Amino acid sequence: MRSAVRSLLICMLALVPSAVLAQMPRSVFLEQLTWTEVRDAVRAGTTTVIIPIGGTEQSGPDVALGKHNVRVKALAQRIAEALGDALVAPTLAYVPEGNLAPASSHMRFPGTITMPRGAFMATLESAARSLEINGFRSVVFLGDHGGYQRDLVRVAARLNAAWARSGSRAFAPPEYYAASSRGYAALLRARGYSDEEIGTHAGLADTSLLLAVAPQMVRVEKLRNGPKPGPADGVYGGDPRRASADLGRLGVEHIVASTVAALRRDMAARAVRTVLGMPPVVNPANLYGEAGAGRFSPVVRRALPRVYVPDLRSSDVYVIDPVRYKVVDRFAVGTGPQHVVPAWDLKTLWVTNNASRSPQGSLTPIDPKTGKPGPAIAVDDPYNMYFTADGREAIVVAEAFARLDFRDPHTMALHSRLQVPECKGINHGDFSIDGRYAIFTCEFGGGRLAKIDMVKRKVAGYLRLGEGAMPQDVRVSPDGKLFYVADMAAGGVQLIDGDRFEKVDFIATGVGPHGLYPSRDGTKLYVANRGSTTIRGGRPHGPGSISVIDFATRKVVSDWPIPGGGSPDMGNVSADGKTLWLSGRFDDVVYAIDTATGAVKSIPVGKEPHGLTIWPQPGRYSLGHTGNMR
Repeated sequence: MRSAVRSLLICMLALVPSAVLAQMPRSVFLEQLTWTEVRDAVRAGTTTVIIPIGGTEQSGPDVALGKHNVRVKALAQRIAEALGDALVAPTLAYVPEGNLAPASSHMRFPGTITMPRGAFMATLESAARSLEINGFRSVVFLGDHGGYQRDLVRVAARLNAAWARSGSRAFAPPEYYAASSRGYAALLRARGYSDEEIGTHAGLADTSLLLAVAPQMVRVEKLRNGPKPGPADGVYGGDPRRASADLGRLGVEHIVASTVAALRRDMAARAVRTVLGMPPVVNPANLYGEAGAGRFSPVVRRALPRVYVPDLRSSDVYVIDPVRYKVVDRFAVGTGPQHVVPAWDLKTLWVTNNASRSPQGSLTPIDPKTGKPGPAIAVDDPYNMYFTADGREAIVVAEAFARLDFRDPHTMALHSRLQVPECKGINHGDFSIDGRYAIFTCEFGGGRLAKIDMVKRKVAGYLRLGEGAMPQDVRVSPDGKLFYVADMAAGGVQLIDGDRFEKVDFIATGVGPHGLYPSRDGTKLYVANRGSTTIRGGRPHGPGSISVIDFATRKVVSDWPIPGGGSPDMGNVSADGKTLWLSGRFDDVVYAIDTATGAVKSIPVGKEPHGLTIWPQPGRYSLGHTGNMR
């Protein structure tokens, strides 16, 4: 009988197509697959890999040392299965846990293992690169321990800078740890548990999560019958004795759902079809996300922290130490310097000397590592400068000639020219989220905007803002749907639907709005109201101010007048987002403005300072101006 059944099963299996067998469920764990199975999975579209990071540390007398390791592995499995196109790499169990000599933090307890932070980050980077070269396009760092969350963000940023042209992306979703800590704690509070019981390490929350995924790791009987553990036992601010698997499952569901939703949102950036060669948009809801506080490219790691101030009438650049608020250098440049422009590759800062709108203009390169200028390059009327989204060309804005000159981004050799004849006083611009078009402002002759097709290199159209309008700076909204245009004559900001190329709203700000700068978190827009509507010869101590617009509501949420009057013009936001640096155009000063309070420090500089930049700035690349970072 058994022989007959066996023969029948063999016959049935023989009838099942091999393709069906190949698609049968298998493990999501990389270490349980053969190399050919991994290869085939990648070819079939499984191009996301999760690297779980745990830690080997004490968690009180009743929880095993490998808590983080087993927990993050189990959660990573659930997340990978929910995503549907992901595998899970081996868990990293060695992480920074404190100093060795003298022993600090968890290292005071036997069994805890620590690792130098530099070695930890290097291990993560090498693991991610190993997976990427064999076809994985999305590498996700899931960190179960709070002590190294910033390290994961830094490694992801470093990888994304290196992979800018490849289409591969690294992710360190903050939602994972936020859900397992603050989010889970909120759920427990809603069920009547106090913070004194929930705890922050090895308390009710921590222990319940472990009971839900690996109950064998908890000495339950000893825990239930023992006294309340405290800091001397390695339990901080909580009581684990009422921990349960049911409570843990509540947390597991929340963590998995929050992380999956975040990853799907962030990976949806691939839906933004950018122009060829443009780095991918990581978060389509905030195109400034990669220029957030501290998200530096490795390219700028040796750059001196400096503020470079071009002085239009004294034809020099003042250099300020932003820590000491002190001028530390000064050097001469070409005639009429207008802006200091970070290059697309972040390796050079260019001073645009437009020589009073003549063919005798020049570009002066500055080495950010030394802060010193190099030999100038002769260029027609470089009032401003931008870069194509793929970084292959510089775009010199020849204002006096109503022209855009496309040049080599390094040598500045001329490639081609585009006349924009109905854009008198063309000077500032910004790009669509996909890099397919740009909108430039036309300061004179009726107040128009010009839309430039960056693929076909032609003028796509003009938009008249109104009689007497004087458009100045322009910045795209974080979601790429609107362009904010400072209208100096109208006393506010015009909102433009870029795709339809039409006006949709107006926000009143102050006298003479000029420069526009998004906050580092992409939620606010700082508007520099120059206090004057004149192009030249504005009076000092005018009614200058800063207006802060909330992108979400399109409302002014703060107004900061310059004490004693002033003329805030152009600049940018510090790398940490805490200071807005602006030139005082008609007061021969630079303003350092606290973005929390609006408090102002003033630093004297040369005559008529204009488009200053602070460096280094976060971001993968620069689209030009004083740092349109993406």
